[in-house]
Amino acid sequence: MPEPRLIAFMGPVGSGKSTHMRLLYSKLKGRGLRVKMSFLKTGHLFAFVLEAFLAKIVAGKRRDVSPIRALVEERPHLFKRLFRLWLALDLISVIIKFLIGIYVPLKLGYIVLVEEYIPATISDYIYLAKIIKFPLRVNSFAINYLLKLMSLYNPTQIIFLDAENSELTYRWKLRGSFNEREDYVRMQRTILLQISKKLSYKFLYINTGTKTIKETHKLLINHLLFEGEND
Repeated sequence: MPEPRLIAFMGPVGSGKSTHMRLLYSKLKGRGLRVKMSFLKTGHLFAFVLEAFLAKIVAGKRRDVSPIRALVEERPHLFKRLFRLWLALDLISVIIKFLIGIYVPLKLGYIVLVEEYIPATISDYIYLAKIIKFPLRVNSFAINYLLKLMSLYNPTQIIFLDAENSELTYRWKLRGSFNEREDYVRMQRTILLQISKKLSYKFLYINTGTKTIKETHKLLINHLLFEGEND
């Protein structure tokens, strides 16, 4: 690999993002390259503190979903009133995570592999705003700021992993994670997929439900053009 790159893994929970990011990390490390793994999405740091606190108050008995989902499902009107505050806190959290986990390592010459990225943050904002009927425009400050943040380092290669709903459900059960809302997964296959294609320098879509881990990894390596890594 001639220069540092930013490679983002997108797709629904259970599609294989973490697995294939770790496999790629190990392969690149084995070649003596400087590699860092990172994670960037909504609901972390300050935003998570707010949503966890509110969820405990208004939906303390919910243990089957994440705090943000509990809020949206139990008290959408309350979350709508606090959406601007949550959005501001989330933007601050995303900026901090981006600078520390992505931008600085790239400037230091690392290859950065990131699970979820700014396209996923933008699509989540759009999804949440639609659910609570909050007037979030496509050209809003939050979305424009995220796009400017992403433009600080280009190009970005995006790998979008997916699988059939039945396969995803099976994987959620195996890993003991929450079942995702059907409309959320549908959003990821529409809005997130469209944004990912538009903002990716080299885009790759793989249905991991129809391929083995080895087959998926080989497709990924061939796409990224790592010489000598096709075996």
